[in-house]
Amino acid sequence: MTRRPPNFSWQGFTQNQAKLLDFFDDLGNNGWARNGQTEALMPTLLGDFEQAGLPLTQVKEAMESIGYSKQALHQLERWESKRTTGKFGR
Repeated sequence: MTRRPPNFSWQGFTQNQAKLLDFFDDLGNNGWARNGQTEALMPTLLGDFEQAGLPLTQVKEAMESIGYSKQALHQLERWESKRTTGKFGR
């Protein structure tokens, strides 16, 4: 279940960045809860954002703009900790 409305387009993002954001929204149907799927995907995907020129703050702003809660956005910070330190944050 995605949060973005039908026919939504990411304004101000490149085509590649928009594809990443779309996939990230699709993956976020459980608020990026820690499970086998997210364990495998999240660190790599967050690295893909960095390589595409999107820092975590912009990713969080984009996800907040389509309705993700503060709790879900905090979960992204925890995943970023996992990606950068190897430990899942608090």
